[in-house]
Amino acid sequence: MIKIRELAHLIQKSKHTVVLTGAGISTGSGIPDFRGPTGLWKQVDPLDALSVDAFYRDPKRFYQFYFHMLSEFSQAKPNPAHFALAQLEKRGFVQTVHTQNIDELHQRAGTKNILEIHGTSFKGRCLNCGHQQLLKPISSLPLCEQCKGLVRPMVVLFGDPMPEDYLLAEEEAYNADLALVVGSSLQVSPACYLPLRTQEMAIINLEPTPYDDKASFVLHQKAEEALPTLMQFLDLEAE
Repeated sequence: MIKIRELAHLIQKSKHTVVLTGAGISTGSGIPDFRGPTGLWKQVDPLDALSVDAFYRDPKRFYQFYFHMLSEFSQAKPNPAHFALAQLEKRGFVQTVHTQNIDELHQRAGTKNILEIHGTSFKGRCLNCGHQQLLKPISSLPLCEQCKGLVRPMVVLFGDPMPEDYLLAEEEAYNADLALVVGSSLQVSPACYLPLRTQEMAIINLEPTPYDDKASFVLHQKAEEALPTLMQFLDLEAE
């Protein structure tokens, strides 16, 4: 509790705070960390399942795995950590959430200013005409509502360049006083470099990260436990 008070002080004195979230904020919603002991990457090779080459080589096989993942995301619900961040934003303590996650739980919790630096799993774009549409698990290939062309999910697959949201997040990080990292191992590049752009860094993550020694504040705790406690010190109440 005393430790969280230190973080509350950092946030209160910051004029521009950005948050970087990773898979660890969604584990409390039942979504396993991709790189954790029960994560997806222990079951499949990511380069074989979610890469640009895998998509174009065999779209049907790609979507069999992808829709299984999307189904898990669809059934998940925001947890107290997601709701706490939405409240922090609402009260002006947080300016933007930069998320590595593709599950849209931040949006469902009420966060407005989000940069999805790895895209989203719930939307797709037609490879033929560029039409964008929602994706949902189906038993066949998703085809364009306009021209029946093949639809590609709007996520950053292995082999893709980073999207515009990442460039915007990098630009904002340079102008931020504080980066609060929540539930990220800080091992995935280039997202892991974003907190280094800010003047000061604070980390909440269950396991140690490579940047713990560079942070002004480090707490190894579950996000869904730490963030509601932080709100108490900032005299906030979850709606």
